[in-house]
Amino acid sequence: MVEKKRDPFFDNAKFLLMVLVVFGHLLQPFIDQKGWYKDLYYTIYTFHMPAFIMISGFFAKSFDWKKGHQVVNSFRKCIIPYVFFQWVYSFFYWVTGTNDHFSFQLHVPNWSLWFLLSSFFWQLSLFFFHKWSPKVGISVSLALSLLVGYLPAIGRELTLQRTVVFLPFFVIGYYLSAETVEKFEKSTLKKGFSLGFIGIFAILRLAYGINKYMFFGSKPYEDFLNLPEWGAVVRIVTLLFAFIGMLAFFALVPTKETWYTKCGKYTLTAYLLHGFFVKTLRIGGISDWTLPPVGLVVLLLVSLLLTYILASEKLAAYFQKLSQRFSRSFYGRKKV
Repeated sequence: MVEKKRDPFFDNAKFLLMVLVVFGHLLQPFIDQKGWYKDLYYTIYTFHMPAFIMISGFFAKSFDWKKGHQVVNSFRKCIIPYVFFQWVYSFFYWVTGTNDHFSFQLHVPNWSLWFLLSSFFWQLSLFFFHKWSPKVGISVSLALSLLVGYLPAIGRELTLQRTVVFLPFFVIGYYLSAETVEKFEKSTLKKGFSLGFIGIFAILRLAYGINKYMFFGSKPYEDFLNLPEWGAVVRIVTLLFAFIGMLAFFALVPTKETWYTKCGKYTLTAYLLHGFFVKTLRIGGISDWTLPPVGLVVLLLVSLLLTYILASEKLAAYFQKLSQRFSRSFYGRKKV
């Protein structure tokens, strides 16, 4: 069987988004050194995960509830790596002295592992969304995203707050047609969208009291807002930032193959592994360093190199074998 040709646009986008994920994590210890470092950091966080999630939704079109094995496959691709890396991170924190004792839990994801758990829930949500029209589905997802912040009982446990907050991006990606994407790729006007970055950065530069949890989506309104009753308004603003940021980002993504296109196929490997590098630097005292503006260029180059290495085909193949071995031990000898 001939493998369907991949669209380089999405692989390019995934690689560049992964670079921004790594860059954001490397930049975080320095954001209090200069005001515009923090504004740059928040500008990235307005759109990079929403864009990743929308791409995930776009490629979830083949998910069919009538094919029971797809639920099993989703469990294998999301939950099993989640369990494995939860244990690995717990062991890592214990060995490095971050935690005084070994503590393994499944209900609260370690650091960036929330994406795996949320991805599984987003897949399951298609049981409903595949039955609805785009207008109804997107409206429902947006309403849920606004309302979930008023429910203090829904928080970091099982990453349920984040799952619902970011649900609209997955749903929009799911309903997005290939024809619409193709028109966007060929549009001569899309370069103008890139100005959205300037607008977001300028607003964040002038704004007062920006809180990271506005963009993280991991906590209910009362946990990070002085006036939680205005939470829905704040979320609407952050959603608008995300859409503007995504349009600006996708407008700059190359539509043809590049030297990094192939790495876009393996960004999940980079996503799961880069944390050990970043956490090691933080444990080593990177937050005590002074970062001059030229240091941002260095951080970006390091992010680019690290992403390229971790998303390489050879490393991804090795990681896939390791994942398969863990899957077999998880399920037993029975094939999955």
